[in-house]
Amino acid sequence: MNLEIKTRHFQLGDETRAKIEAQFEKILRFSPRPVNEIRLQIVLEKNDFICDGLLLMRNQEFRAANTGAEPDLATQGVAENLQRQLEKYKGKVSAKQRAEEGGLGRAMRGGEPLVHFATENFSLLELDALAAREAFTDSDAPFLVFRNVDSGRISVVYRRRDGELGLMEATNG
Repeated sequence: MNLEIKTRHFQLGDETRAKIEAQFEKILRFSPRPVNEIRLQIVLEKNDFICDGLLLMRNQEFRAANTGAEPDLATQGVAENLQRQLEKYKGKVSAKQRAEEGGLGRAMRGGEPLVHFATENFSLLELDALAAREAFTDSDAPFLVFRNVDSGRISVVYRRRDGELGLMEATNG
């Protein structure tokens, strides 16, 4: 990773520069993908240090800004903000990868062609959540689609990875 620090209207000391570099080395462990570059610009204006940060990854960039009484305090706020952004992005990447592994998520996303079958005799069951749960546990199907009589919405009962049952319900919108 390349860390570029630019300053305006003041000189950054070696000790402060090392402290800032250590702050940004720590946030790399929160990144789901390699970080190509981090650019910081620290400006002294009216006795406040304003830090603008840019973190670049392949096909992704994150920005943050902060103001502080000292340069390392301003950069600390930027580092914390970028860390939060990376954690959120990592969660999205992880969720997408879990969906790619298969199951209902892949079928709903269209990752594999669905097997076509005759639907002439298919009827949508109208059940409450408890009755659907019992019907699902009595069958060997991977999931059960039904109309929830309590909400009037289409719902799905399925087995989660941890072995417990899950319930998804369609939303309007």
